[in-house]
Amino acid sequence: MSYHLTILRTANGKLHSITLDEARAAASQRGGWIFNGAQNSFELTNSEGSVTLWFQDGQLWTNSAEAWLFAPLLALAELLGGRVRGDEFETYQSAEVTFFHPDDVPLRREAEAASKLLVEKNIRQEKRIRNGIVGFFVILGFLGFAIGKWFEGR
Repeated sequence: MSYHLTILRTANGKLHSITLDEARAAASQRGGWIFNGAQNSFELTNSEGSVTLWFQDGQLWTNSAEAWLFAPLLALAELLGGRVRGDEFETYQSAEVTFFHPDDVPLRREAEAASKLLVEKNIRQEKRIRNGIVGFFVILGFLGFAIGKWFEGR
């Protein structure tokens, strides 16, 4: 399972798309990022590792969350007037410091509600399966008992 980090730009609860030209200019200004036009992605390689940052739907994202990556992502986000957000709608100030951005509160509530519904659905399904298994063995036990009594009577 991977963890996504996204560079995005929001204001007053609305997403403001980053353009590919803006991303290219910021990556060029920051240095170290190499643009791959065929895949609309940016690659960064240094002594600590390498990462690909994908441009999609007005945002930049990666499925890597290694500690060394936060500094370059935060610097790039700053140049774009954006921020770095994780899968759980936490906004990063550094690799260790996060907060919940006010623009993400409605999204976070929606995600929590969807998660709660999914958990409830799974619990109901698990109960049906468990009850089916128990019911099967109760019937099997009853049949075994009835067959045993039948043989006793012969």
